[in-house]
Amino acid sequence: MRYLLVINTAGNVMLADVGNDIRMPIGAPLAANQRSRVSTAVWSAQGRWTAWSVDSTDLDGVREVRTHDEESDRASVLVQSVSAFYLCPSPCGRWLSHLSPGPLGLELAVSNVTTGEIHIVERGQPMFWSWAPGATQLAVHVENRVLICDSAGRSTRVLTDDAGPFVTPWWLPGGSVVYAVGDRIVAAGPDDAVTTLVARGSSGRFSLDPEGQRLAYIASTGSDGTLVVLDLLSLAPTEVTSAPVVAFFWSPDGRRLAALTATGDGLVQWLIVDGSDTLRLPPFRPTRSWAGSVLSFFEQYAQSHNVWSSDATALVASAIDDEGHSGALVHTIDSPDNTQWIPDAELVWWA
Repeated sequence: MRYLLVINTAGNVMLADVGNDIRMPIGAPLAANQRSRVSTAVWSAQGRWTAWSVDSTDLDGVREVRTHDEESDRASVLVQSVSAFYLCPSPCGRWLSHLSPGPLGLELAVSNVTTGEIHIVERGQPMFWSWAPGATQLAVHVENRVLICDSAGRSTRVLTDDAGPFVTPWWLPGGSVVYAVGDRIVAAGPDDAVTTLVARGSSGRFSLDPEGQRLAYIASTGSDGTLVVLDLLSLAPTEVTSAPVVAFFWSPDGRRLAALTATGDGLVQWLIVDGSDTLRLPPFRPTRSWAGSVLSFFEQYAQSHNVWSSDATALVASAIDDEGHSGALVHTIDSPDNTQWIPDAELVWWA
């Protein structure tokens, strides 16, 4: 759990060693005359490579997706002339999916990180997706449709053309795909049989634990919402909190759920739920970029970026201190008052 993947305030990407307070640039830092900055970055599931997107508001600025191989310590350009603002590696580490504006709307593309071969999977918006565990398929939510595509961009079947107000689908073990229709949450199996998991009252915000055994979702109750955890074996729901929840993330071992609640005045607070107790961590003020990207689309980021450390003992967020400076705020779960501040971080995730 030592390393953080950081985009600093100068727009460069690097690793930060939490234990030794050492910064390690990934690839060559961007020069000022390039008029570009790193907009997003991601670590592959096996830790073999990192990828980041270089973007620019200048017409002559650099726009490309770059990768860095950890074994050879070599960086290279994977995709040129794209302004990708979200990156999602496949579970096998062979593919990198990326989202960028195109002439016909948002473009979801998949690139082979070894050969550079690229396929356009879908166009349209909104656009969200989830890799199947075997990385041979993607479940894609585009406009009002939820469909299954292969990694070459070929659509294999449409699950619905009446998708509800939700963000991204999720895969269950066995090949079923979870998505929303209206205020219901359903699962479509490989045989196209549809099972209702939540019959009514869902706001469309939900996520699955790593084992696919529990579903956390926001239940709408009038003008308010309640965070609920549904046991997918018994279909028994458990109410977690009625506090205003803006995002929630399962720990890597599935034992805990970290819910981020709004406390007022632009502050948020982690609530850590382990099934019996709820732990409250100190409130903090998130950076605008972290709140606008990660929190607004947390279900998508939960499938690609780590706010939990790999050993499930710490959480990280991009925050603003009392002097208005951006940094990485690390909370240690077993010592709630023990926080660590790593300065000069605009976006941050565990590596």
